[in-house]
Amino acid sequence: MRQWQSTLISATQRPYLCRLWVPESPAPTQGFPLLVMLDGDWIQHHIESFVECQPRPINFAIASIGFNVARQAARQRRSYDYTPVPPPPHAPVDPRMPDWAAGGADELVQFIRTQLLPQLQQQVSLDLNRLGLFGHSYGGLFTLYTLLTYPNLFKHYIAASPSLWWYHPFMQNQAVHLPPLQRSTQLNVLIGDQEQWRPKPADPTAPRPAGIPTSRFLDAFMDQLPYCSQLKTQRHSFPDADHGAMLGLATAFALREFAA
Repeated sequence: MRQWQSTLISATQRPYLCRLWVPESPAPTQGFPLLVMLDGDWIQHHIESFVECQPRPINFAIASIGFNVARQAARQRRSYDYTPVPPPPHAPVDPRMPDWAAGGADELVQFIRTQLLPQLQQQVSLDLNRLGLFGHSYGGLFTLYTLLTYPNLFKHYIAASPSLWWYHPFMQNQAVHLPPLQRSTQLNVLIGDQEQWRPKPADPTAPRPAGIPTSRFLDAFMDQLPYCSQLKTQRHSFPDADHGAMLGLATAFALREFAA
């Protein structure tokens, strides 16, 4: 596949390292489908491995969005870029790291809509009716938030290990208000059977409590989604997989699923 990359600066002056993989073959009349993938720095090797191992030419384009910074700095960027504005009375901060700002998800959606996609269209013909979005953890939270707030931007949403404990039950309450869909839309949610959320104790010297299976938060979210004939949902469980293992497993799943 042909590759391209560039650092794009958002309207709010936040830099993103954007990479693009494009099939060598001519684009179809309607353009290539495109899968947009978050955490580009952390999944680049998974994408490259997928591309190298395919027995047949890939018939869609892949774009990743990264931060191009050290891991701890990337974690702080994710805490802002991938999260909605917290519900009142909470301050716009990460519940795990109060020194980190939260609430930039709408800004990132606007960056994708108004800057990333137009820039990618200058590199390759894209079918804007066949766009997909993939994210893991906070990226999975962002993916579901985008479905709820901009449901017609993407046709295929793949949310892996979404951080639905985030100001729980904020996202579960938001799920009830899914806007009308203008077309058939696919939602895949992925969860590892061993994933757990461990809240930090009020006393920082105290041991952290036993984990709570994150599947509970996901099940509650899915139960709150209203029935919609245009929304096709699938839940996928990964036996013995914990949160860390899910990043690679989910990336590979998303690429295979979008190729199907």
